[in-house]
Amino acid sequence: MSKAGFDMHRRIATVVLLTAVGLVVALTSACATLDLPARFLVVEQAPGHVKAITPDEAKVWLRDFEEPGGDLAFWAEALEKDLVDNRGYVLITKADVKDGGGTAGRELVLETQAYGTPVRYLIAVFVHETLFGTARIRTVEYLADKKLFDTYVVDVRAAIAKQK
Repeated sequence: MSKAGFDMHRRIATVVLLTAVGLVVALTSACATLDLPARFLVVEQAPGHVKAITPDEAKVWLRDFEEPGGDLAFWAEALEKDLVDNRGYVLITKADVKDGGGTAGRELVLETQAYGTPVRYLIAVFVHETLFGTARIRTVEYLADKKLFDTYVVDVRAAIAKQK
């Protein structure tokens, strides 16, 4: 094979490899979005990460984590045990939920004190298996003073149900 022919094959192989890598990255990285009410200002947004706040300091975070495995039951129990047993939160409710793609999730609503003020904390967890057999854990968290929590919780739950 001539040098020109070898160089052409090498360029084609490089293009194919870069295209394949780009496709894998596109398929495995989640473009996180949340359809939140207008009072929430998105202050950070990146693949697998959204952070929003209201003027009265209610906060929402969407975060993706990649872990070597574990199903929904494992991650929901791990979160509950950490928050209740290790951090002192009081579990108020837990419920099964679904996201916009129909993926099953678990929602926990908890209460704690922050600087002497009662606060409520909602966390929903979803587990998606990736192409590589790892688990992409998605959490959507909502935190607000107890008095303020009910003001936005219905809209936050609707946003959780729409996200994919």
